[in-house]
Amino acid sequence: MSTIGFSQPVEWLTSLEAAQRLSLIQNKMIVMTWEDSMTLPLPVTIKDENGVRRYIDDLFKNGILINLLKEHFILVSVNESEYPKMIEKIENKRSTSYIDKFNDDSLKVMDANGTIVNVDAPYQEFFDIATFIQNYAINTEFINAELKSYYDVQNFVTTFRLSSRYLDMASYVFSQSREEFVNVSSIYLKEAEKFLIEEAMDNQEAFQQKIELKQLEQELVLGNPKKVLRKLKRLDPTEINDINNTLVSFLYFTSYLMRKDETNASNYRSDISLIDLKWASAIINSYVKL
Repeated sequence: MSTIGFSQPVEWLTSLEAAQRLSLIQNKMIVMTWEDSMTLPLPVTIKDENGVRRYIDDLFKNGILINLLKEHFILVSVNESEYPKMIEKIENKRSTSYIDKFNDDSLKVMDANGTIVNVDAPYQEFFDIATFIQNYAINTEFINAELKSYYDVQNFVTTFRLSSRYLDMASYVFSQSREEFVNVSSIYLKEAEKFLIEEAMDNQEAFQQKIELKQLEQELVLGNPKKVLRKLKRLDPTEINDINNTLVSFLYFTSYLMRKDETNASNYRSDISLIDLKWASAIINSYVKL
């Protein structure tokens, strides 16, 4: 930044629901904070145009930096009076670390459905705003249809598709935040599993198996092909449902390629589609960069 100074603070939205709707329209992630947290200084570090690191005492009082965030995110500050309603939706449904992040004074990156992405981001003495933008300023157009379908109706189909789409997207984000986006995929996948039980769908066992295979696909995106192969080899081929045969072949194919085992990978190449080949390539390319 050529100039980092003070200007009039930028107004934040005060309704999470309004922020979620705007997120769907603008294809931006949400940055949410509790209103009372904004009374506490949030020190910031950022490099100027000469590469010199500058330190700002309080992000919330610096209109220039807030405008910078606003270019990339939907900003919302939520009054603590909304807390009981919001915590009720996630209590006993999210991990302890997720609840801790929800409760703390840090900036929370959320998707259009209010799911927190940066759950494991540690507190820092100075908030590195450039790294924050790099890791979380995701154009969500890629998953917009699935986000909107889930926003409108929550059931097994919409939740499973959103989980899968997040997993597709995870290979294209910066490696520093990849695990966090895979974790979001995992959150929705666990929710899909719950819906599967509640909705008593036909062919339920096949879909349960698909969920378990998707968990292995998450491990691939995180760069763990050895772990995936180990679990795949425990499967009884006669118990794999027909609707999951292609996914199993894809997992074998990609895992072997990631381990540079072209011989074994070739046994599965004819079983997968061109789209799957491209997806395998995306996973492998991102894995190489880890």
